[in-house]
Amino acid sequence: MIQGNKEQTNNGKVEKYCYENKPLNCTIYGGMYQWAEAVQYQNGASNTTSPNPAFSGNVRGICPAGWHLPSDVEWDDLYSFLGDPDVSGGALKSTKGLWESPNTGATNSSGFSALPGGFRDYLNDRFYDIGKFAYFWSSSEASSESASVNHFFYSSSSTYGNFYPKEDGLSVRCIQD
Repeated sequence: MIQGNKEQTNNGKVEKYCYENKPLNCTIYGGMYQWAEAVQYQNGASNTTSPNPAFSGNVRGICPAGWHLPSDVEWDDLYSFLGDPDVSGGALKSTKGLWESPNTGATNSSGFSALPGGFRDYLNDRFYDIGKFAYFWSSSEASSESASVNHFFYSSSSTYGNFYPKEDGLSVRCIQD
């Protein structure tokens, strides 16, 4: 774990943020990573430059052997498998009581167990949204300084995609090769 006021670096160690710099939050919700750390600087990727060459195929990143960070296409396939984006968020959210009420539509029928770990905002090195939102990086890049994110809200059963600055600290979920 490194403090939320520090940047993660390409130093051969997997560095993570824990919400409010408390290790217990990593135990409960998991760590948060800047995008370059999540992809482990593959092909020269950084938080301000695109990988060269661009990613093709699976991006292992910080995932264990035999696993990889899902691309946008793989996230979309998951949502389609679960029905559609209007209900798939509920099928993916944990029902263990960590989400703020009302945790709309949560059934965890997929077994994915998304937890509302919030995020670390790089602009002011602060943490936000624990209990309310889950944010997961995709291996898909939006620009040299932003990447695709999938997120779930406590007040909705939908799934949402967006682009966030690569310097933010977000959760990851690995998918089996």
